[in-house]
Amino acid sequence: MRMNDLPRIVRNLALALTMVFVARPMLAQEKKDPTPAAGKADGKNGVAEKAEKNGDPAKNDKKEEAAKPKLLPPVASEIYGGPAGAPLTLNELIDLGMQRQPALAAARASLGAAASGQRAVNNLGLFGLFARDLPIRKEQSCYGVTIARAGLEQAEWETRYAVTRNFYSVQYARAQAGLLQDILKKLSGARKKVVAKLENADADTKVTKTDLQLLDLNTNYLKTKTADAENGERRAVAALREAIGVNPDFPLAVAFDRLPAPQPGLNKEELISQALAHRPEIQQAFAANRVTELEIIAQYQQIFKLQTKTFAAASDIHAKPIPQGVSNTDYRPGAIGIEMPVFLVGKRCDRTDRATQLNERSVAVVEKTNNLIALEVEALFLKYLDGIERTKNLDPVVKEADDLFKKIDERLQNGETGSAEYMNVLGFAERVRAEYNEALYMHALGLAGLERATAGSFRMTR
Repeated sequence: MRMNDLPRIVRNLALALTMVFVARPMLAQEKKDPTPAAGKADGKNGVAEKAEKNGDPAKNDKKEEAAKPKLLPPVASEIYGGPAGAPLTLNELIDLGMQRQPALAAARASLGAAASGQRAVNNLGLFGLFARDLPIRKEQSCYGVTIARAGLEQAEWETRYAVTRNFYSVQYARAQAGLLQDILKKLSGARKKVVAKLENADADTKVTKTDLQLLDLNTNYLKTKTADAENGERRAVAALREAIGVNPDFPLAVAFDRLPAPQPGLNKEELISQALAHRPEIQQAFAANRVTELEIIAQYQQIFKLQTKTFAAASDIHAKPIPQGVSNTDYRPGAIGIEMPVFLVGKRCDRTDRATQLNERSVAVVEKTNNLIALEVEALFLKYLDGIERTKNLDPVVKEADDLFKKIDERLQNGETGSAEYMNVLGFAERVRAEYNEALYMHALGLAGLERATAGSFRMTR
């Protein structure tokens, strides 16, 4: 099972549950253009306006430029007040994402629409006197606002996680690129030592021209990997821009930082309990279950009707796709969502019975949501645990490899060994350090995922 798939499953399940259970107002306030009136008030005719425009084109261009809506600030300094292009820390990037991410703007708009719809139902007044199910619809609209508010909270945690994950991806790419530069630097130093030893060769030296050729060959090969290392960081920064919600031209400068140190001592059962208690998806599932329960009552109250509307008539519960399961080389369990038709047809007993069956489906949705969240937390915990174990086992190996390299480097300088042994030890030492960086990176992703999976009940140390 691929652990990165699990957050998407629960997230898509939550999107399927996000609904607006109330009718949206049909009236829109008309906005009048004040430009004609302003022109008359100034007493300017068309000829005067044209003369003014032609008389100072630069000034007119400035006015047109100022009139254009400014959707995105060009530099980060407009938010933080610092110098243009100043590197931003993780917390500053998260704050920027909270302001700029379109998914958050969409969630806030959905919450506003749900609140407006609730007010519309509450303000029906005399028009609702003959609607026996109006009190039920009012209560359902309250749960609609609850679901939308939970959706906003979920979007906030998704944004925080995406920014954190990609921030550490940038740091990981930089760390790996730094290893490459470190190898090239050491090879350059080794070449100087070999050249010096060849110029002052003695009978006991083991350094030959072949060693010099081997060092040059490895150096030229590793230089071809420099572009790959640089592109890795560029890809990570591009993903970070998307997570924040800025365009590709935004001058995003990311501050240098270390990957988080191992943070042992987490308890899986406690993390699962915190997730089930605080995840907004759980709130959405329970609220949707309650809405379907109320639909049973609403159908029972409508006696002399053979066709009645449900809460789905004023919602979009069928607009969100339900993620399907995958069972090939990877295992990804599928999600389920609630069901409710726009109309229920038949006698009261038949309509009530169908609403009851659909309510039982919503109970299964709650149970499925709990299971998916528990599985997600467990998968993230295993990723975190893998990072902890790997860093613990690799830490002494990194130190021993560094000590061994120092000895080989000294032997090369003294002419006691050739470049082949030098390259073997150098390659092993850098490979171990690369694996250690990868273990720290996986550990960081596990911590960031657990922070999101528990809705902030657990906070990673930054």
